Amino acid sequence: MFKVMFVCMGNVCRSPLAHILLNIYLKKNGLDNKITVESSGVNVFSEGQAMCDNIIHTAAKRGLAIKHYSRRFYSSDGEEYNLILAMDHTTMSRIKNTVKGVDNPGIVRYFRYYDPVQDGSDEVPDPWYGGRGESEMVYNMIERTIKPLVDSIVIPVSL
Repeated sequence: MFKVMFVCMGNVCRSPLAHILLNIYLKKNGLDNKITVESSGVNVFSEGQAMCDNIIHTAAKRGLAIKHYSRRFYSSDGEEYNLILAMDHTTMSRIKNTVKGVDNPGIVRYFRYYDPVQDGSDEVPDPWYGGRGESEMVYNMIERTIKPLVDSIVIPVSL
């Protein structure tokens, strides 16, 4: 089983949305027996915090009732997950510091590496600080990136 971990700052906006949307895509396409998904945050002060209201509202407009509670990124995640996807530069730096010294770390990349719309940025903006308009943009960015991400995993895994 191939294991993917999405990571952002607090695990209440971007990474849980990517986690949920990837799970939906995998189930819809019969791939949930090949890829498992989790999300976490590098700046989680207290685990179990509910998702950002703006993201919940944006998903609800698309007919999705989503629920998620934050989880911290641990150094052991570096060994457990094959692919660890960071949502921004600060997160990437903290992931690399956390997994430093881990025996068999998974591949660590920016999530936007797989984004079919390249605009020169590696980052998914943090909608925690923006309004619903920014949440819409982030939702669209994550949604359009799911299929190219899966295609990059499924082709090598199925060989």
